[in-house]
Amino acid sequence: MFEFVDRYRLKILAQVGIAGLAILLLFCGLTDKYLWQDDAETAVLATRMLKFGKPLAYDGVNLIGTDRFDADEYAVGRQAADWKDGLDYHLRRKEFKPDTAWKWQPWGLFAVTAVSIKALGPTTLAARLPFALAGVATALLLFHLVRKYSGSFQMALLASLFLLCNPYWILHARQCRYYSLSSLLLVLTLLSYARWQESGKGGTVAFVAAAWCYFQIDYGAVWPVLAVLFLDAFLTRKHSWRHTSTVCAVLAVTIAPFLYYYELWGRGVGQDTSWKQRFLANLFNMNEYVVPVLVVLASAALLAWHWKSLAPAERRLVVVSEGIILALALWVPTVSVVAFLRYAIIAAPLGCLLTAWTVVRVFGSRRVWLIWPCAALLIVTPWASLPLHALVSPSYAYALNPWYRAEFSALRNEDFSHQQDPNRLVIDWLKKNAAPSDEILINYEDKPMMFYLPNPIRGGVSAFRVADDSRMPPRFVVLRLSVGFVNWPIFLSEVRRYRWTQVPVQAPDLPWGNNPDPMSQYEIRSQRPVLFFAQRVGP
Repeated sequence: MFEFVDRYRLKILAQVGIAGLAILLLFCGLTDKYLWQDDAETAVLATRMLKFGKPLAYDGVNLIGTDRFDADEYAVGRQAADWKDGLDYHLRRKEFKPDTAWKWQPWGLFAVTAVSIKALGPTTLAARLPFALAGVATALLLFHLVRKYSGSFQMALLASLFLLCNPYWILHARQCRYYSLSSLLLVLTLLSYARWQESGKGGTVAFVAAAWCYFQIDYGAVWPVLAVLFLDAFLTRKHSWRHTSTVCAVLAVTIAPFLYYYELWGRGVGQDTSWKQRFLANLFNMNEYVVPVLVVLASAALLAWHWKSLAPAERRLVVVSEGIILALALWVPTVSVVAFLRYAIIAAPLGCLLTAWTVVRVFGSRRVWLIWPCAALLIVTPWASLPLHALVSPSYAYALNPWYRAEFSALRNEDFSHQQDPNRLVIDWLKKNAAPSDEILINYEDKPMMFYLPNPIRGGVSAFRVADDSRMPPRFVVLRLSVGFVNWPIFLSEVRRYRWTQVPVQAPDLPWGNNPDPMSQYEIRSQRPVLFFAQRVGP
C-alpha cells in the first residue's frame, strides 16, 4: 500500500511540475508583443463572429484577406480603387462566401477565441489565452497518454519534457492560432482512439467527438491522422470491420455538411515550387523541430525487434505515431503552397512520444542511468538531426548551430526579454493621436490594426482600397520597406499624391511582429532601419 501511495504522489508531483513548467514557458511575456498578422486574423474574425454571428471577411469598413500575393498589377490596381471591385476580386479568388463569411479556416478556431474575448474583452491576453491553456493541457495529456499505454512513468515524463523543451512548439503554442489546439486534439484523438480499440466504455463516442472537434479546428491536418487510425483499425480488428465502417460512416456524415459549406473540394492555390522542393523543406522542418529521422528509424527497428514482447496497446501507440509522422511528411507538401513549420509542428507531441519511447527502450532496465544524460543531449544538441543534413540542406543555415540548439535563444528572447515590437510602437501611438475616422494606409500587418484600432484600414497584401479616396484621403501611412510580397507601384503612387511628415516613432522595419517561424527569429532588431510611418500634412 505504501508503495502505491508513493507512486501516486510521484505521479501527482510529476504532473504539477509539467504544468508549472508549461505555464512558465507559455505565459511568461505572453502579452509583451502585440498580435502579428496571422494571429490578429484569428482575433479579428472572432470579434466579428461575436458581432455578426459568423466570422465575416468584410464588416463594411475593413477587409480580411488570405494574403495571397498577386503579381498582376492591373488586376490588383483595379480593385484598389473601389471597395466593390475589391470585394469582387477576393470573391473571384474564392477566399470567402458570397456573404463574405470566412471559409479559409474552420470556425471552431474563431469560436474558441470569441469566448475568451467575450469574457475578457478585446485584448492581447484574451486572444492568446485559450491557446496557451491548450498548450498546458497538451503537455499534461501527453503524459497521461504515454503513462497509460506504455506503463512507464519515466517514458511519460520524458515525452512531456521533450515537448516543453521544444522551443518552436512553445513559440507556436503562444499564438492566437490553431497550432496548440491542433496538438491538443491530436492527443485527445489518440487517447479516445485507444479507448475505442480496447472497447472501453464510451470509447466510440469519445473518438467520434474528438475527431469531429479536430476537424473544426484544423481541417487540414485531420485527414492524414484519420487515414492512419482507420487503416490501423481495419487491419488489426478484422473481425470488426462492420463496426469500424459504421464509425467511419458516422464521422463522415457529421463532417460532410461542413465540407460542403467550406468548399474544401475546390480548395486550391498556385504552387510556385515543385512537390519535391516542398517535400524536402517539410522533411527538414520535421527532422529538425518535430522528430529526427534517425529517431523514427530507430523506433521502427526497436518496434520490429520487440514486436512480440510489447503489450498490444503500447505497440499500437508506437505504430500509429510513426504512421502519422510519415503521413504528414507526404501530406504537407502535397496540399500546401509553402512547407512552413507551422503545418508540421502540430505533430510535435507524437515526435516527443517516439523519442521518449526510443530512449527508454534502447537503454531498458539494465542501463537506466544513461536515459537522462541521453535525453539531455537530445534536448540541448541537434546531433540526432545532423545526419539528414547530408541529404537535405537547411534553407536557413544561419539559424542553426552544430553544437547546441540555436532556437533556445529565440525562446529566451520571446519569453524573458523585451524586444522592440513594431506593431505595439505604431499602434500605441495611433491610439493616442489618431481620430477614429482617420484612414490608415499600410502595406502589411494591416490585421493587427483592425483588432486594436477602430480606424478604417486600407492596403494589405491585396492592396484593398489603396487608391480609394472617395471617403477620405489616408491620414497616416505605414510602409514596411522590408516586405517584398506586395505591389509596390500601387502603394507608391498613392503616397506620392500627398505631402507627409514623419511620425517620431522609432519602430524597426521588420516584416512582422512575433511570427513564430524560424525565418523570423534571428533578426537583430536594433540594427534594422526605421519603417516609414508618416502623417499627411497636405495634398
